[in-house]
Amino acid sequence: MTPEAVIFRYLEAAHRQPLSVEAFVRVLSADADLLGRWLNLTNVGAEPDALVEAIMSLAPDELVNLAQAQAWAVLPVAGSARLGLDQWQAVLRSAFLAEVLAEQLGLDDPVTVRWRVLLAISGVSLPQDEALMELAAFRGVSPELLGDAGTLIRIFGVVDAFEVVDEYEAAQLAQALLGVESDNFPELVEWAGIRCSDLIRALELSTDPDADWSNRLWVQQQVSMLSALLPLAESHAALQEAHEFIARSLFGQVPLLLFETTAGRYQSLRLPDVEIHMNSQTSLIAEAIRGGQPREVVDRADLSVGDRQLLRRLGSAEAKCLPVGRNGHSHAALLMLADEDVDYDFALELYVEALAQRLSNLGARSGEFDVIKKYRAREEKRLRELVHEANNPLSVVQNYLHILQMRLQHDASATDQLEMIGSELTRATQIIQRARELPPLTEVDSEAQVQVAEFDVNALVHRVHELHLGYAADHRVDLRLNAHPGVLVVESDQQRLAQILNNLVRNAIEAAPGERVTVGTDAGIFREGREGVEVFVSDTGPGLPRSVLERLADPKDSTKGGDHAGLGLHIVHRLVRELGGNIDVRTAAGQGTTFNLFLPLKP
Repeated sequence: MTPEAVIFRYLEAAHRQPLSVEAFVRVLSADADLLGRWLNLTNVGAEPDALVEAIMSLAPDELVNLAQAQAWAVLPVAGSARLGLDQWQAVLRSAFLAEVLAEQLGLDDPVTVRWRVLLAISGVSLPQDEALMELAAFRGVSPELLGDAGTLIRIFGVVDAFEVVDEYEAAQLAQALLGVESDNFPELVEWAGIRCSDLIRALELSTDPDADWSNRLWVQQQVSMLSALLPLAESHAALQEAHEFIARSLFGQVPLLLFETTAGRYQSLRLPDVEIHMNSQTSLIAEAIRGGQPREVVDRADLSVGDRQLLRRLGSAEAKCLPVGRNGHSHAALLMLADEDVDYDFALELYVEALAQRLSNLGARSGEFDVIKKYRAREEKRLRELVHEANNPLSVVQNYLHILQMRLQHDASATDQLEMIGSELTRATQIIQRARELPPLTEVDSEAQVQVAEFDVNALVHRVHELHLGYAADHRVDLRLNAHPGVLVVESDQQRLAQILNNLVRNAIEAAPGERVTVGTDAGIFREGREGVEVFVSDTGPGLPRSVLERLADPKDSTKGGDHAGLGLHIVHRLVRELGGNIDVRTAAGQGTTFNLFLPLKP
């Protein structure tokens, strides 16, 4: 079974950010259990390029989760036998011997030979790899029967003899089956041993022979599972809370977490009145952050008062400051109490790396947010300027309209029409004014407040009809009015309803040139237990195609050309929703289209 030291390096490679696929596969190639599991997992044969491609297709989170699952599958089980590093290294050396022999024979892919022999020696089965299955099938066959076997099987016969019998027997077999001089065989074995040692050094398995790998594995897994809380934190305050949960579990204490609030200044959310300046020459915390190295911080008379305040907050005269950062920049720092009875160094190292990763991502998102805020500020300024410039000609038109009303005050029909024009100009001014009233960033999705008041729907429909008579005439459209008799009073937002009707009537006129458009009302309508009125706009045009009906409420590119934005019906549906109403459409090819709007009597 896989040694604990190898499992540790494997998990370390899987969690490294950014992931090095080359380093990860290097660990896999050293251990038959892990390599076999990943080849089965990805359903590829024992071919390095195929495995690399399969791993690169995985998302980072997928790879980490799968890696942890495979680690747990080969972790120690009570009473199970586990290879020591020496035994494991001996198996790996035999696999390298297969690679060296393949090179001597001039084979195209000696590394694939090594992988298959490593798996075959360890008894790993891969149904998707026929060559490996043949090695298992013919393992242990008498050497005199291997003379006409495939090259891979003959190489495996030599390596198997090296493993099971001795080097002399393997040398004789190498000469008989492969044509390799038996006198040269010890040199090939030595060469294989050198390559094996190089890989072990690359995996850093020989640097700490006295390490308690079992404890390291447990700490690594614990930190990994707890650190999963960090990506859930979308702000520094949320990260502070996650840090407190994780730290209590790992260390039994909560180190002070100092965030970089502005360039060169660090603060704790739990002690916001203390600020550590990076240019301070008396702060050991600042010195640790500047140097990017851990530093003991001991209370003394010549120490920065900020440092001493933080030590008092911890309730100790001595602590350790650990910078938390990546790529030469510390986004934060931990100030932690020293505990002579417990060795936290390894857990701290792993936790600081996980914290640095999250802070780096959070910093990147903050940077994106700053760009959005700058863009928003620029657009707010531009909108204010547009509103100001649009109001100027509107004010001029309003003034001349007032003059015309004074001159034509004895002509009742002209006065009524001028009043309607004035009302529409006022509505246009209000719409333009709303354009500059952007909600705060935290309320971007909130809807504008509905202005509820009593009004006569019929009067509004009459006004809309009058206003569009000239536009209808330009399009050769017969615009008719079919209003319910009497007064239809509702409590709603008159400006929003006017905007809805203007959009619907204008759309109908443009969609039905040479045809008839009718705008009208009806009363005594009930929907879902609510009483209301119905306002409709119908035309005798060509009807709406299915492709348009399927996405009727979506903003889209207009097919009308000119300066049309394709937003009319999208705006209509939004406004109807804000009024608490409903709208539906009936249409048929060649028979026209009708939009029916239900408006409740009260909101």
